[in-house]
Amino acid sequence: MLERATILSDIARILEVDRDELDPTVSLVDQGLDSLRLMALVELWRDGGADVDFVSLASEPDLEQWCTLLARQ
Repeated sequence: MLERATILSDIARILEVDRDELDPTVSLVDQGLDSLRLMALVELWRDGGADVDFVSLASEPDLEQWCTLLARQ
């Protein structure tokens, strides 16, 4: 299970922004997420024990949905 704070920190780090700059109302793609960065996040979270796949996250690049999905892992 990934904590919300960890998810936000990981996303902010991969997008090279401060955590406070992440906007939960804007698609992560519109905030700079691309497929290479997404794959890096998937690998990071898998290494941490999360059962997550690229397609699930890519189909809904929404911060709140990711937090909900990853919190269930």
